[in-house]
Amino acid sequence: MSEANYNYLKQKSYEAATAIAANVSDVKIIDTAKDLGNWPIYPIPSFNHIVAIMLSIVLPLFYIIISEVLDNKIHTVEEIEGTYAIPVLGVVGRNNWRNNLAVFERPKSSVAESFRALRSNIQFLFTKSTESKTKTLLLTSSVSGEGKTMISINMASVFALSGKKTVLIGLDLRKPKIFSDFELTNENGVVNYLIGQNEIEEVINKTQIPNLDVILSGPIPPNPSELLISDKTAVMIKYLQVKYDYVIIDSPPIGLVSDSLELFKFSDAIIYVIRQNYSEKGMMKMIDDKYKNKEVTNISYVLNDFSLQGKYGYGYGYGYGYGYGYGKYGNGYHEDEPSSNFFTKIFKLLKPKS
Repeated sequence: MSEANYNYLKQKSYEAATAIAANVSDVKIIDTAKDLGNWPIYPIPSFNHIVAIMLSIVLPLFYIIISEVLDNKIHTVEEIEGTYAIPVLGVVGRNNWRNNLAVFERPKSSVAESFRALRSNIQFLFTKSTESKTKTLLLTSSVSGEGKTMISINMASVFALSGKKTVLIGLDLRKPKIFSDFELTNENGVVNYLIGQNEIEEVINKTQIPNLDVILSGPIPPNPSELLISDKTAVMIKYLQVKYDYVIIDSPPIGLVSDSLELFKFSDAIIYVIRQNYSEKGMMKMIDDKYKNKEVTNISYVLNDFSLQGKYGYGYGYGYGYGYGYGKYGNGYHEDEPSSNFFTKIFKLLKPKS
């Protein structure tokens, strides 16, 4: 039995050795590799670096070119002047305040100063026939969101703070906004007067700003266009022109509805609001054509939401009513604008209080 087991194990050992011998590689090293100082065939680091540099330049350049070709927004005053015949009255800086009462609540801010410059420049729009009577100023824009209501409120405020009796009328009946800034309710307004529910005196509201009254839009009507072209609108405007020195009309966007065109006949001057990086270049073509055909006169553009950190980064001098409101030149003359930069806010939160 022991001999049988021994023979069996020897047989298995022989089979295992045979299997190992069969798996031994038959490749033999004829000569060892030598370093001849040549570069490796692949990968080639220098070629990869050149491709990376080219891609880092070409791709951003391609993106910039495509962005410029597809960009149709208004960015600078020069773009407006080079494209349209209507002159530019001034620019208004970005309002970072909590509401639209920038002139009243922050009189030393650069935004408030830009409205004072507009107040001076707009006198050139009024004709000599309006020097001794009430001046009516109408504000409109192409579409909603360009800051027309903010400009209206602050233009009315800057006239009122100069000692002139001023009334602001919210005739944008489709999308009323004025009431929230003055902390009023929009229950009674122009609509209630136009449909015969209230008299004119009953819809005039006093505000916290001296010499400034406001007439709100009131409930949104189903037929705003018909109400605005009614005879009662003309009666209301004539009544207010007798009672006040300045009548400021916040009208609907002219690019969306035709209501503002019906109100042009009541105005002595018109401000057409354009918003930087928001308004598209083709939006003002219709009103510009009317100006060229002399269908509309005494109209000027105002570039709103202007920022020195905009796309092109250029500022404008005193001629455009903005001045040097930002940066080192404004120190001591204007209040610092509250920064909306994310990192600035984080820094202020982490800064230890003294």
